[in-house]
Amino acid sequence: MSSRSRRLKVISRREIWRVARFLTVGAAVAITYSALFLGLRAAGAVLWEANAIAHVASVSVQYIAHTLWTFRSRLRDVAQQARFVGVIAFGFIFSFTVTTMISPAMGWPDTVSVALVVFLLPVFNYALYRFWVFRGARP
Repeated sequence: MSSRSRRLKVISRREIWRVARFLTVGAAVAITYSALFLGLRAAGAVLWEANAIAHVASVSVQYIAHTLWTFRSRLRDVAQQARFVGVIAFGFIFSFTVTTMISPAMGWPDTVSVALVVFLLPVFNYALYRFWVFRGARP
């Protein structure tokens, strides 16, 4: 096996582990979001309140875990933080639209809107984190 082939194989293996770390953190974020959203709804919170609180709490878990573990970057990087906030803004708009507009208009229960958010948003987030937010991070 040539040096280049070994290097490509190592890069691919590292990327697979990064994806595995991302999915693990994503599961923790999804559980945080889902439990808070559904718990708040059961307690009588309106859709937008439940979504906002669940989203803010899950973002805290997300930034720390992805920065330190998934992408192995520094917490105190202002440019990175600004890009992360941009991705979070996109995520908030996406989850807000799904839970307060699309799902009610379609007559879907809250569990369907939560499922859409927790399964679609991570796909968008990985691409944005990997190639924009944490673009200079170690593998």
